[in-house]
Amino acid sequence: MRTNSIFKLLIRLLLFIFFFSIIYSSAAAENAPRFTLFNEKDNLVKLSTLLEKTNIIVAFWASYCVPCKREIPQLVEIEKKYGKEKNFKLVLINIDKEGKEKGLPFLKDINISNECLFDIYQLTIKKYVPDMKIPATFIISKKGDIVFKIIGESEENIRKFETKIMEMK
Repeated sequence: MRTNSIFKLLIRLLLFIFFFSIIYSSAAAENAPRFTLFNEKDNLVKLSTLLEKTNIIVAFWASYCVPCKREIPQLVEIEKKYGKEKNFKLVLINIDKEGKEKGLPFLKDINISNECLFDIYQLTIKKYVPDMKIPATFIISKKGDIVFKIIGESEENIRKFETKIMEMK
């Protein structure tokens, strides 16, 4: 009989720990890793400077990435549609080792004129996506927290992303 009450107590304790861990993990925001990268004009751009005025969408991509070629125009459209209302800016980060030599012709090819930063040593993407899977897109709040992320390509990811943008205040 004593074993039965200890077992029930143990089960209650495990359930408490399980539910507490779920609540805590969903409530805890992940800080966005800081970065300083060059843009197409060879000016250094810091994450902290970008966040002074607005929330940002950071999209990692490369010229060899076919899904990126499809996703970037969709992200640009989302920025055009909700950027002012929801106070965010799209920041493209190219991870080609050749930098501008590969990145800028790619953007011109798909008719994109957004500011682009260059992570030629791939140090920044490794902080966000250690396995460097792209496309990888993050919403970062003005507080510097990652509030949403999508890794890889799918229509469902873009729909979820747009839904999250619409929920922003």
